[in-house]
Amino acid sequence: MRRDHPEMPKREPMLRNAAEKLGLTVPEAAVLSSLGQTSLYKAIKEGRLRIRKYGTRTIITRADLTSFLESLPEATKQPER
Repeated sequence: MRRDHPEMPKREPMLRNAAEKLGLTVPEAAVLSSLGQTSLYKAIKEGRLRIRKYGTRTIITRADLTSFLESLPEATKQPER
């Protein structure tokens, strides 16, 4: 039987709570964007995803997350086989 880790929030409640926030944590931004946290941290480190800091908290605004996602290259359509 699998037991969920008590410190790890379940994705669906986090998504519902994040949907109402203006500022997102990295885990919340990962859920909303369908990207992994590691990918977001890499984009932050490279300066491609803007963050805000409040004390030690890292906050990503919805506008900055949207801007980052819109800046990603469009996928080219692959020919069907």
